[in-house]
Amino acid sequence: MAKARKILKRVRAVGNIRTVTKTMEMVASTRFRRAHVRAVAARPYTDRLSDLVGDLVERCGQDMLRHPLLTEPEHLHRDVLLVITSNAGMCGGYNAALLSVAAARYKQLTGAGYEVLLWVAGRRGLGYLRFRGFPIDRALTGFDHQPAFAPAAELAEELMTDFAAGRISGLEVAYTQYLPSGRQSAVIAQLLPLTYTAPPTPPGLIPPPYELVPSAQAILDKLLPATVRLRLYQCFLDAAVTEQLTRARAMRSATENADEMLHDLTITYNRVRQAQITTELAEILGGSAEVS
Repeated sequence: MAKARKILKRVRAVGNIRTVTKTMEMVASTRFRRAHVRAVAARPYTDRLSDLVGDLVERCGQDMLRHPLLTEPEHLHRDVLLVITSNAGMCGGYNAALLSVAAARYKQLTGAGYEVLLWVAGRRGLGYLRFRGFPIDRALTGFDHQPAFAPAAELAEELMTDFAAGRISGLEVAYTQYLPSGRQSAVIAQLLPLTYTAPPTPPGLIPPPYELVPSAQAILDKLLPATVRLRLYQCFLDAAVTEQLTRARAMRSATENADEMLHDLTITYNRVRQAQITTELAEILGGSAEVS
């Protein structure tokens, strides 16, 4: 009977865990849908603004345009590596894959002679990098599963000011990119100095001429900072989407494993209980035979 009680105790424990994982899956799924709507809604603006800047620079020529956000400071090798991780766990290999890529990039930059300022958003990344002995220059707070534009824009303004003043030579962001197919990939994105690509022109189509008022330089002074702010915000949005998606998948897998364990434990309990009942009946029948 003791073995049957032990199995029942384990069944209750697995059932409690299943309740937790199922609840976490539902919460993560709800958060994913909300974050997905925001990320998908912001991406066309980010892509179109990048295309507009690329087209403008391509038309005017880089020699005609001078802007501090487009040029890396000379004789300075001090980059900021911003790593965006999660505050909570239970999201499978989300943080492990990202931190592996970020650590490899950090070692690559330092090996090339760069001074790397490591900025980290997310408690999981902070704990991992501190445990591994990486020097963290700044821990960023104020970013959760619903990143707002204002903190991201404020952070971008600070970094652009440092870059234009020659205090840093570049900004790279390590985050998990959300792809339209629903897949995710840990990537390193360069935000400063700004890179641009002119949108492709269909064959046989002559691009219409632009009349730039007041001037191309004045327009870039508005568009380039907006591009950096929006790109950084898009990084935080992608990170939030992929985090919730990975957590929902991990919790779904844990719930399915708990269901399998409950099924196996129930079968084992029934067999043990049946064997105990058979043994008790045999003892009863044997005792009545001796009495008669």
